[in-house]
Amino acid sequence: MIMSLFRHPIGRAFAIYFTFVFGLALMITLLTPVLFPLILAFILFSILEPIKNRLIRGGLSQLTAIILVLMAVMASGIICLVIGIPMLLDQWEWLQTRLPIIATKIAQLLDTFGSSIANSVGMQVDTRLGERWLADLKDQGTSVVVSSAGIMVQSAFSLVFIPIVTFFLMRDYRKMRNTLMSWLPNKAYELGWLIYFRVTKRLQRYVHSVFIQSAIVAFVTTIGFYIIGLDTAVLFGVLAGLLNLIPYIGPLLSLLPPMLSTLGSGAIDIWMLVSIAMVILAAQIFDNVVVIPNLIAQTVDLHPMMVLFGVVVFGYLFGFLGMIIAIPVLTASKFLLMGLIHGLNKKLTEDTLHLLPAKLKS
Repeated sequence: MIMSLFRHPIGRAFAIYFTFVFGLALMITLLTPVLFPLILAFILFSILEPIKNRLIRGGLSQLTAIILVLMAVMASGIICLVIGIPMLLDQWEWLQTRLPIIATKIAQLLDTFGSSIANSVGMQVDTRLGERWLADLKDQGTSVVVSSAGIMVQSAFSLVFIPIVTFFLMRDYRKMRNTLMSWLPNKAYELGWLIYFRVTKRLQRYVHSVFIQSAIVAFVTTIGFYIIGLDTAVLFGVLAGLLNLIPYIGPLLSLLPPMLSTLGSGAIDIWMLVSIAMVILAAQIFDNVVVIPNLIAQTVDLHPMMVLFGVVVFGYLFGFLGMIIAIPVLTASKFLLMGLIHGLNKKLTEDTLHLLPAKLKS
């Protein structure tokens, strides 16, 4: 029964697919300590590779083109760090000095809310929720301070690790890719290349689009926060842009930090709370009306329930990074499975072969 299932093309497709997924999951588990900088290096490689190729077509050698591109990126990064990091650090330090006051205020609001609920429904509710929440928050804050040295060490490691990995990817990626693809059996050679080009083309387009989208949302949100007079406009604006990388959930999460900060800063300012919500709403409207139709449309063809399920599961398994990589991983998985099913069903026709480079068809 099992052997007959594997003899069927669809059975073989699923067997190959799940074997690949298992191997990928095992590799991710083994690479967990360096997974984040490794992903950033691959993202940087996908963005810089077309620029490098354009310089090579202009007459530069590969090594010269790589060095010029990386030097330009590093110079831009240093300029952004010099300008942006001090501003973010100043706002973060200001927020840190306010955290005890904010936590105490929010704890009081929670206790008052719990007492109101208890009185209205006639039930005894533990109104010490705020005190316990405040104690937990202080413990977590202490652990964050203790681990900040480790975060700085990891950041310094990433600043060295990412450019080195990106350099070797730009220099040797095609050679490594061709070597791996040469291991495919002859009957699967064209199918392997077709799936590879479909997946990488879609992922590259998605990565480029989503990071431009995130930068636009961060810029629009920061400007909006400045206009309404939020003290930590840059910090919360950048955070909103990063959280926008998480589909559906991200915009809701970006509301929490500025609103909690406002709630805990003193008297409840309804106007500021409404203004924060309006800024986030305006950024999302601009994103959905202008940015997504022009950048993101057609790059991801996934059902919303699959997207939401993937974000939740990947977030549970890998944290914030998992929520960001959920969509590209699901997209790649979908194209891999569909390519295997169509290819093993002998549907690799002239309609699909045109996607292959000419040298692979000969």
